[in-house]
Amino acid sequence: MKRILLLAAAALLIGSSAFAAPYASLVPKTAKSMGLGGVFSSVPTAEFSFFGNPAAFAAQRATLIIPTFDMALYLKPSSDNIASLSAMDMTDSESIIKTADKLMSDNGGTGFAINSGIGLAGRGLGIGAFVTEDTYIEGSVTGAAVHADAQATAIVGLGFPLQLGALRLAIGGDLRPFYRVSLEEIGLTEIVNASKGTGKVTDSINANAFFGLAMDLGATLQLDSLTLGLSIRDIAPANKLWQGSLTELSADPSAGTEANSEETAVFVPNVTLGLSWAPRLLPGLIDPTVYFEVQDPVAVFKSSAGSGTALNLFHAGAELKLLSFVYLRGGLNRGWLSAGGGVKLLFLDVNASVFTEELGALPGDNPRSGLALQAAIRF
Repeated sequence: MKRILLLAAAALLIGSSAFAAPYASLVPKTAKSMGLGGVFSSVPTAEFSFFGNPAAFAAQRATLIIPTFDMALYLKPSSDNIASLSAMDMTDSESIIKTADKLMSDNGGTGFAINSGIGLAGRGLGIGAFVTEDTYIEGSVTGAAVHADAQATAIVGLGFPLQLGALRLAIGGDLRPFYRVSLEEIGLTEIVNASKGTGKVTDSINANAFFGLAMDLGATLQLDSLTLGLSIRDIAPANKLWQGSLTELSADPSAGTEANSEETAVFVPNVTLGLSWAPRLLPGLIDPTVYFEVQDPVAVFKSSAGSGTALNLFHAGAELKLLSFVYLRGGLNRGWLSAGGGVKLLFLDVNASVFTEELGALPGDNPRSGLALQAAIRF
């Protein structure tokens, strides 16, 4: 059984999530964003521009990241769960299964997300390269479903500021070539059964892959300490897929760039409207900022489901910067609370947060909690 679990884990590291339309690019689960309630497009800073609002490429100060490493663990951060992990015997398959079953039944999913890359943003330019993965298992051990996504992304963009009296308008956009690999959703039981056969486990795991090109647009309008932001991301054509076994793709990863199927990955643009307010309280000593964000506001205004649907699309966060290097954060992520903090000393930026996010259609349907960590070198 231990060998089976190790094989399943190896497959996850290569794979990606259940394929379905509409498709969306992966957005990293960074400690800052998750601590702020999942906001990312209403934050008018260069650091958030690569996966948020490209208008921040027009920032007056450039930010260089060499590199950043982000990791999120989908694990309810309770003392009971931590104790279970500490007591788990990695040499005993029954102990591993018992612990895994408890962690999965206690959360909307158990797994991890990672992101790493380099980039330069600000002074009118944005250029970067990132690798992002999201992997988790949901359900019980006997009926677990495996999900995973992996994407390599390059970003090239421009931003332009325009002063209109007391108003500062910034517009920006980018082109985003990427390579995406996905596994079709598969049950853990199927992986176990396949391992009992004579072939490789990866022979029974179907993969989808494609090379795509997306465009993102954004704008911000700033009046003193108040900034209104709008972003439209994932403007992209449908892409035909390469489909085959994980064994084939592992043997030749470049094969995934050539479509061999009529099935397509369809993108629906993600529209986000946000507002940030950074009042000048005691500059250099106490600097607060609050953020409000609605993802896909058109759906909210058209919805007839009431406040539940609106709340499910609403994100809010607050950040308190103390002495210019200590950060405290809190947020509301689609009805769930989050909190975090960090320090920035010279060029070293370290952050952590605890969060809960909603995977279901309405708040309370299927919450998933986790811990996010970030370490980056920024100039």
